[in-house]
Amino acid sequence: MDLQANSRSSTGRSGRNKEKQPSHTWTPIEDVALVEALTELCVSGVWKVDNGFKVGYLGQLEKIIEQKLPNCGLKANPHIESRVKTLKKQTLAISDMIANSSGFSWDHENKMVVCEKQVYDDWVKVHKEAKGLRLKPFIHYDSLVEAFGRDRANGLGAEGPAEANEDVNNDNEFVDLEGPAEAENIVPTPATRTISSASNSTRTRKRARDAYAQCLGDMASTLRSFVDVTKTHLETMKEVLLNDHAASTKRGKLVEELMKIEGLNDYDVLEAAAIIIGDDSKIELLFSLPDNLKSQWIYKLLNQ
Repeated sequence: MDLQANSRSSTGRSGRNKEKQPSHTWTPIEDVALVEALTELCVSGVWKVDNGFKVGYLGQLEKIIEQKLPNCGLKANPHIESRVKTLKKQTLAISDMIANSSGFSWDHENKMVVCEKQVYDDWVKVHKEAKGLRLKPFIHYDSLVEAFGRDRANGLGAEGPAEANEDVNNDNEFVDLEGPAEAENIVPTPATRTISSASNSTRTRKRARDAYAQCLGDMASTLRSFVDVTKTHLETMKEVLLNDHAASTKRGKLVEELMKIEGLNDYDVLEAAAIIIGDDSKIELLFSLPDNLKSQWIYKLLNQ
């Protein structure tokens, strides 16, 4: 009997456990698509509530990302769920450092936490989730803090297995991205959700729109910088090509210009051309000098 009970228990647990999936390394482009998708959910006013997101949001993120990156292969579970947990943990860790401790500051230009190493080392001893975040660029912080920031204010922690199970089986309840395992005890009733959604929808949409505007502003600023740098490079290339073209044109007319100088025989013309043709500065000087100085300069070159 004990063996049978243990077998049933083991089978039940393994049935509930999710099959282990191959790991995935997220690229910067995929991160951008995920952050934009999160922002779109916030802006819509349908998926974001004060205590997190509605159940089923991971599937919605998968659909949005697939539209942005066709055939990327990113699935709600395990890829998007795992990445969202990581980004949320890092976002809230950075928020805690900036808000709750002296010695930390946020570099808005480089998007990173700045502090003395000793201050950081002391902090990490107690706050393990902040490990590796000092002087590490976190470019999506402004957008992510709008999506996750209020979860910290509500005292929500890491998601447990109960929420993961509910996320698959219940499409009408609210869960936090990383809510505690006992969260099912405080799931609001449909009536409560209706009242809460009505009272919070306006504030949620406004915060989400602000976050989306910030995200678009950052992208526009980056694009402007890229365009400016590209424009400078193109202008430089254009100038070089024009100079090369002008020099090539004058080089082709070198012999003709030398033959205009009185007193030069054919041998002198050929010898002068051989001296000048390999030096762009000499070619430029020849065509810029007035005729009286031009002849004096050529005779000087021939006599050297």
